[in-house]
Amino acid sequence: MTVDDSPVPAAPGTERLELSPLQEETLRRPGPATVLTLHIEGPLHREQLALALRHLTERHEPLRTRVETVAGRPVQTVGSAAPVEPEFTDLTALPTADRATRVKALLRAAATPIDPHHEPLLRPLLVRLADAEHLLALAVHPLAADPWSGPLIAAELPDLYADALAERPPRRPTPRVRYADHAARQRGRLTEAGLAAQLHHWRERLTGLPALSLPADRPGPQEGRTAGEPYVFRVPATVVRDLTALARAHDGTLLTGLFTACQVLFSRHSGQRDLALATLTDDRDRPELTTLIGAFANPVVLRGTVRPDVPLARLLADNATVVRDALTHRDVPYGRVAEAHGTAPADVLLTLREDPEPPAGPDGPTMRAVRPAGLPVSFGITLDFTATADGALTGTLVCDTRFSAGTVRRLAGSLLTLLTGAVAQPDRAVGDLPLLDAEQRRTLIDDWGTNPPATPPDRCVPELVADQARTRPDAVAVVDDTGVTTYGALDAHANRTAHLLLASGVRPGAVVAACLPRGAGLVAVLLGVLRAGCAYLPLDPGNPPDRLAFMLADADAACCLTDTALTERLPRTDVPVLCPDRERDALAAQPATAPDVPLTPRHAAYVMYTSGSTGRPKGTVVEHRSITRLVHDADYVRLHPDDVMGQVATPAFDAATFEFWMPLVAGARLAVIDKDTLLDPVALPEALRRHGVTVMFLTSSLFNQVVAVDPDAFAPLRHLLVGGEALNPARVSQVLAARPPQRLLNGYGPTETTTFATWHLIRQSDEHAPVPIGRPLSGTAVRVLDERLQPVPVGVPGELFIAGPGLARGYHGRPALTAQRFLPDPYGTAPGERMYRTGDLVRWRADGTLDYLGRADDQVKIRGFRIEPGEVELVLRQHPHVAEALVTAVSNGEHQRLVGYARPVPGHHLDPAGLRDFAAARLPEYMVPSAVVALDAFPLNANGKLDRAALPAPEAPADTAPATGPRTPTERLLAEIWADVLGVPHVGVTDNFYEIGGDSILGVRVAARARKAGLPLSVKDVLRRQTIAELATAVTAGGD
Repeated sequence: MTVDDSPVPAAPGTERLELSPLQEETLRRPGPATVLTLHIEGPLHREQLALALRHLTERHEPLRTRVETVAGRPVQTVGSAAPVEPEFTDLTALPTADRATRVKALLRAAATPIDPHHEPLLRPLLVRLADAEHLLALAVHPLAADPWSGPLIAAELPDLYADALAERPPRRPTPRVRYADHAARQRGRLTEAGLAAQLHHWRERLTGLPALSLPADRPGPQEGRTAGEPYVFRVPATVVRDLTALARAHDGTLLTGLFTACQVLFSRHSGQRDLALATLTDDRDRPELTTLIGAFANPVVLRGTVRPDVPLARLLADNATVVRDALTHRDVPYGRVAEAHGTAPADVLLTLREDPEPPAGPDGPTMRAVRPAGLPVSFGITLDFTATADGALTGTLVCDTRFSAGTVRRLAGSLLTLLTGAVAQPDRAVGDLPLLDAEQRRTLIDDWGTNPPATPPDRCVPELVADQARTRPDAVAVVDDTGVTTYGALDAHANRTAHLLLASGVRPGAVVAACLPRGAGLVAVLLGVLRAGCAYLPLDPGNPPDRLAFMLADADAACCLTDTALTERLPRTDVPVLCPDRERDALAAQPATAPDVPLTPRHAAYVMYTSGSTGRPKGTVVEHRSITRLVHDADYVRLHPDDVMGQVATPAFDAATFEFWMPLVAGARLAVIDKDTLLDPVALPEALRRHGVTVMFLTSSLFNQVVAVDPDAFAPLRHLLVGGEALNPARVSQVLAARPPQRLLNGYGPTETTTFATWHLIRQSDEHAPVPIGRPLSGTAVRVLDERLQPVPVGVPGELFIAGPGLARGYHGRPALTAQRFLPDPYGTAPGERMYRTGDLVRWRADGTLDYLGRADDQVKIRGFRIEPGEVELVLRQHPHVAEALVTAVSNGEHQRLVGYARPVPGHHLDPAGLRDFAAARLPEYMVPSAVVALDAFPLNANGKLDRAALPAPEAPADTAPATGPRTPTERLLAEIWADVLGVPHVGVTDNFYEIGGDSILGVRVAARARKAGLPLSVKDVLRRQTIAELATAVTAGGD
């Protein structure tokens, strides 16, 4: 519609026209220019190309439009065609690699926003790549051209160029309508009342919509995203034909079928059921509009729900309604919908279009529209389908740079597999439709996921240890604070213990508790319990009596073996107590040979208790074959008789299974390291050297504490295994850069799979990426499955299931819980095989190793967004002053927010506000923690693992003065150390270390800081003398 009510007339040769609603929206939300890119092959004459571009602007008014403000509102002024001379850059002199980099830079520059009031809306750039190869980038303001204008230009420009080359008028017919006609029609459809009604519809339709959270290869901000390399694939005509027929049978179209397939694909990749995609609607809905260049296309939102148990046919019928509803309300610009919703409602754009009319003839070079990497994108993922003349579809998948080329390729492959499976089995539940072809499935299940045992686990630990005692009776088996114990003495002690148990009325198959300090005596008792055909129940003497009483009763223990000195710590129960140290004469009278008790790999070997989600500990029953799989002829660590195992775990922690039995079946030595030494980063390395330790296991938290003080501490070791929780990549890098052990391994495995299920040999570490948990141990199979127990593709989070002889029998006396966690293995090779559901989220990496992502129930939702805390933690750890970080959700009952915790690199101070700004620069807004708490150390539980429940609230501690302040220089120095380590403003000399937030690991830090300051304090001093006044007295007395 012509605008003629301005007191200032239009310039000669120009015409003022009203803007369409879509054009007005581009002015309301300024952004980068749309860069329509054509790849040109063949000889090219720049003068004729310039003439062809001029003819293009003559034919399409939006390309020769500017914006004016008339009577307080913007209008478009259409001028006459003017010469169009592309900016020219010649890159033929550059090397190929440099040429590609330069092209990306030029295209990024081309996308610089265009000022529609003062600049032409078309800004062409011509890049010569070779003598007969060019790239034509047409930077256009979104007001003048939409994404689908690119293919139209690619179809039209060759003919205009050929005409210019032949010095003849353009042969293509002049468009019969103008864009202004369409703008007037669109304005007529979208009145003010109509806009309000449609916005109301979209507000209602999108209420409660969660953001789509897809697994990405690297973090990235929501704003300023750029495109990665496009991946082109082909959907066969037969699949297109069947999908179209299937959709039509349920009142849909091909678009309905593609939307449904994409919806299922992204639901399966994200784990979300309620999700939205956008599709590009094209108002070129009449024949005379199909070749017009301009702002016709508008994204509309398709929101639907995927229920995994619903057949595809049912979902198609539901989505046919979804598509019709969206198209009915397509007139409101997408930006207005996003504004009303509060954020962009979709991050995936699905498009379907026909191939435009091809050029008239073969004259001149070939020109085709391309999607180069590096250009700005509004959607994280774009799936563009073009219908070809033979009935097939050409798909182009473009993802932003958070996604690697391999991920993009696999995503397209999964979609193609899904489409093929969908048309073949339309009545199958959508959660069971295949995402993997046969070869991919075989790779994940058989090649990567299964590691057969080197030898069958058909021998038991007592037999294997007896072999060593028989062949090397004088070799040292155990070293502890009482001296050395040979294999012969250990074997005889174990046999006598077994006979004493049997003589006391304990029957084979019973559970026998052992509550003893770590040392040779404990090892002999546990081995004796096994020789008697019983299963041992390891008890930690430091546990509360009520917990010990529960385990004794729940396990139906036949008796409890303990020392006289520990009997007072045991609860009063009906379980008989047997003290070998009080029964020395009876024990010595027993035979030194093994009792004649049958023992098979399927007999129970031990019962180990772990916390339960309901607060009731659960006893995991582990069989002999599971221990054998762990310690005998295993592929992750091979020990020799000259190896020495550093034994540091309490027997109630499953790492002790590895520590006790692996060295003893190999004829190696077990060196028991006391707890005080273990917790002392200075004393521990000295103890390792003194005992000649060559192999040991540490929890990740203890590993971090030692490395913080002495990165060279583990240099003498042949094998260092670390695990129990996610490794800190920065600490790993610190060790590797110093004097690392010969082999540094990340070990993973729950108690139910006998200590370790996967392992990864760490040769190098990327501080900005998680350390993999690797591949399965020999005799182990791992499956990464979704909620329907279907294998997930590479890079997609899934729950980890573990199978093989390492699996526990189940939970003692809890058949329902056993059935819930130990499931039939649908991928097993023999009847009756089971797999354990870990509850851990992992994903396959492209190299066939596993990344640990966290617990399945660690996922949090903030304002409708699903967040994996590990991703935010990874970004926080990228700060140069952050040593460790973790993220959790904190709720006050009504409001939930993301809170980060960070520990600084020694010598640096962390500014919580600065850390938040650091994260905000690298993450979408919804993933940025609302608060960051700086801590000097993270709290650990009794097993040395991170204790999330003990994390402080993000509020600052009360700034109250202590009752009694420091009175001497020593007290003042200790108070400064405590305040710094504990993160409290003030410390009184009578404040209790534990009551103000201390724990054993923080005690390690306090002792290390004190020694560095010249105070002779040990960790034992800090943990036993729990006030500054007492510690100052110890300093005066010279320490413990």
